[in-house]
Amino acid sequence: MSTAPVALALQEPSVEPASTPERRTVSAIERALLDAGFENVTVQPGDGIQIAYENRRYRRSAEALAVARAASGERILVGERRLGLLVASIEPPERATDETFRVRYPSDAWFPPAPEDALRSPTFRRADVEVGALVDYHVGRIFDPLQINTQLEPRLLLNPWPGARVRLGVAFPLQSDFSDTEQEPDLNRARPGRCSLDQFAWVPELALVSVSGGYFGDNRWGASAGIARPLRGGEWLLDAQVDRTGYLAFPEDGTVYSPPERTSGFAGVTYGPPVPGLALKLRVAQFVAGDRGVDLEVRRSFDDFDVAYFVQRTDGLNFFGVRLALPIPPRTRASGSALRVQPVPRFAMDFRDQDLAQGTFVDGVASREEFLRQLDPSSLAASRGSYMAGLGAPNAPGATGPEEWVSFTGMSGFVNTPWAGVVADRRYEVGFGHVPRKWAYDHRGTNDNQIFYGTLGFLPRVETAIRWTRIPGYRSFEEIAPDSRLVDMDRMASARVALLEPALGRPGVAIGVEDAQGWRRFHSTYAVAGLPITLGDKGCRVSAGYAFKVFEVHQRVLNGTFGAAEVSPLPWLRAQLEYDTEKWNAGLGVNPGAGFHVRAALLNLESLSVGAGWSHTL
Repeated sequence: MSTAPVALALQEPSVEPASTPERRTVSAIERALLDAGFENVTVQPGDGIQIAYENRRYRRSAEALAVARAASGERILVGERRLGLLVASIEPPERATDETFRVRYPSDAWFPPAPEDALRSPTFRRADVEVGALVDYHVGRIFDPLQINTQLEPRLLLNPWPGARVRLGVAFPLQSDFSDTEQEPDLNRARPGRCSLDQFAWVPELALVSVSGGYFGDNRWGASAGIARPLRGGEWLLDAQVDRTGYLAFPEDGTVYSPPERTSGFAGVTYGPPVPGLALKLRVAQFVAGDRGVDLEVRRSFDDFDVAYFVQRTDGLNFFGVRLALPIPPRTRASGSALRVQPVPRFAMDFRDQDLAQGTFVDGVASREEFLRQLDPSSLAASRGSYMAGLGAPNAPGATGPEEWVSFTGMSGFVNTPWAGVVADRRYEVGFGHVPRKWAYDHRGTNDNQIFYGTLGFLPRVETAIRWTRIPGYRSFEEIAPDSRLVDMDRMASARVALLEPALGRPGVAIGVEDAQGWRRFHSTYAVAGLPITLGDKGCRVSAGYAFKVFEVHQRVLNGTFGAAEVSPLPWLRAQLEYDTEKWNAGLGVNPGAGFHVRAALLNLESLSVGAGWSHTL
């Protein structure tokens, strides 16, 4: 990486233009940035950072970079501020053939000089009111299988000085299936929300540090401190945090609290490999409940929508799940006013395979990783198309290829057998399938299986899925609790990797595992080969594979040799025949449009199974 800063001379207002087209003046660039909704703006000619701003308007940092580049009219070195604090300098690419975004941080020895002029449109005398929702759930309770608690939390946010954030919230209950407990006696009443002070600061040429103090929500109060160091231009991030918290609740009969005597925290490392938007994070932690363990996360950012799969091991227990961060409209947010009232920018949720207290971190404290979000080369590269489009470049054509349909297993394929390809990168499908009791894989002969799935092209050549299988009519633990209302529900994760992607006239090969963790009641581990062909003007494909015995399991869906064939007489119609290591199945799929798929199958050529799904590209 080059360490020399970009050196350009933006024209001062008093200097006459010396060339055509006319070079833009400092005041003109400032006005363009302010009109675009930027705050904490400085424009300074010469070496170092020429333009610095705070972006609270555009969802993606790459969009803001394109606006700043268009305002300047020439190549620039940009500094982005957050909470009035300079966070990073970015040298963006100019053409599609240029190198990727180059990022530096104040912790780097070669960080370029920062603008020293006064800030235009400062944020320090402005207030935000963000309206958010708090959603919690319990699943798997014997007498109340699904409990949901929702609260509305308006939050007043202030940025009184550089790097500081004051948060004052109030939580109002909306709907709750939870009952007040000894641990949460204030659950169903209006009470203080998150009320805390966060402070971020750079130790030059060393690290980003943060401290938090106050009430963090989830009945925890106390203090938190952390330190992070980006390395290799943001390719790596070392991060550590320690929390000291106590209990705090606000029941009707007065405040209940305990001293901050519980210690938690983590030490971790995040790596951004050369795949746009991908991050691998490993943390060694002592969690809130006092348990100790490891948290491994694989995260992909699709514009402003984040999906992360994680596994944990803590005190001998294994967990897996998915973490989602969903963008909330509007896409372009208000800025520049003394008081902004709008929804929170993102809504985060976790889904875990077990509803236990173990493996949870302290929430509501300052996060260095979130503070640096989208300011690393991998995240910026994921939005490179938006940046180049902002400069007037034509949008690059999207990936093309056949659309894969999801089977009754929750993964792409035929009826029950997999295909050698995968769902396209960034494409997802959610859907439902019904398997009659005669051929159900769990409680066969006595209960139907109802399948709910979410399938995602997580990476090029990598397909992932989370699936829930409901066993209607069978109540868990009814042998020991006859009044149990808990309908048996299995949660599973699956993945497939296309080693060689199939193409017309060229075979493909893939390996995969279904139901990789937990009870493995619907498990398969397999290798499959497939070949797309044409017969006249009709698209066809054939596949064959073998399911291996790798793990000790409760039930195998595929066990041995399998194969399938498909013909598409019309673009919206598919007919299939397969052998799934146990029986012959025939399938029919119809695409009525708008991303919907409807399918039906005759299992063992006799029992009807139906399903439907909806797919979209992120």
